[in-house]
Amino acid sequence: AKEIELEDHFENMGAKLVSEVASKTNDVAGDGTTTATVLTQAIVREGLKNVTAG
Repeated sequence: AKEIELEDHFENMGAKLVSEVASKTNDVAGDGTTTATVLTQAIVREGLKNVTAG
């Protein structure tokens, strides 16, 4: 996932952000990249629900 590149600018920013979160989690904790990625997905999903709801 270190070399992911998406065509959509905003999707690409999000993918790079998730990759950075996972990488930093790995650097600090030595593991947990899957957990960090799943938590990020849940935060984004709930955030989008709130934006949609107003």
